Amino acid sequence: MDQTKRIFVAIDFSPSSDEALRQAAGRGAATHGKLAVCHIVPNELRSNLLFPQFSEREAVAVPAEVEKAGEAVLKRVAEVVGNAEAEIIADHGSPYAEILKRAEAWKADLIVIGSHGMTGADGILLGSVTAKVIRYAHSPVLVARKPSSRGHIVAGTDFSDPALPAISAAVNEARRTNAQLTVVHSLDLYRTTPAAGAMELASLAVSEEICQDMEKYAREHIGEILNKFGLQDHALVTRGPAALALVSAASDLKAELLVVGTVGRTGLNRLLLGSVAEAVASNAPCSVLIVRAHGA
Repeated sequence: MDQTKRIFVAIDFSPSSDEALRQAAGRGAATHGKLAVCHIVPNELRSNLLFPQFSEREAVAVPAEVEKAGEAVLKRVAEVVGNAEAEIIADHGSPYAEILKRAEAWKADLIVIGSHGMTGADGILLGSVTAKVIRYAHSPVLVARKPSSRGHIVAGTDFSDPALPAISAAVNEARRTNAQLTVVHSLDLYRTTPAAGAMELASLAVSEEICQDMEKYAREHIGEILNKFGLQDHALVTRGPAALALVSAASDLKAELLVVGTVGRTGLNRLLLGSVAEAVASNAPCSVLIVRAHGA
């Protein structure tokens, strides 16, 4: 059962954030949840100890700008999603930091954000704010993109603990939208090796017979997992780097959503385990839901 009842969407008035707002409002209506719409006026000098005179000037000018921003957010909500009931949050500061702080204070179950901002280009890399929100958020994050088709959801698993909440979330999404779910596992039979001062992928020496046995086991394991949720077995086992495999699967299946897990950790472990999720969010042709399993 979907427990996403408090949905927090960050907007910057770009077309990408309009799509985030549409998807957030749609989810809120479907789950009878609460919706908060947040806009942060960029102000990196909010607390400036080196040049305090700048902070003094902004103390006079910024409140009026924030008030205008709140009015603009209210107007944008009406234009994009009509009469959706939403709490309006407007503030100033470092956008990604304030989004995270506000979302946590509001006890958000889900943060929804566009794939790029006003200066971003669709289909290229994530905007810097979105990338940082993905990296540091404590809650799941939905990177919203306009779907080219509907009816299919893809979820990735490496059979680790962080992948299990992602599969559960994908099952909820499939049931909520009446979509078909395909769970993807990729045999990453590559290693990164130094060559000529650069890094290249080198195939591991694994026999074809062993590869086929691994594929068979993976398909059976995915089937067992889905059977526990009462779903039909739709497994896709591929070979290659996980992020590339997931993006390719989402593209081939014309998915409306790709669900991937990551770990809520700090330090090197978080960076390594989170890199797949960030690569997927950056390159996927559809919306991406990053589900976080909290670890030490």
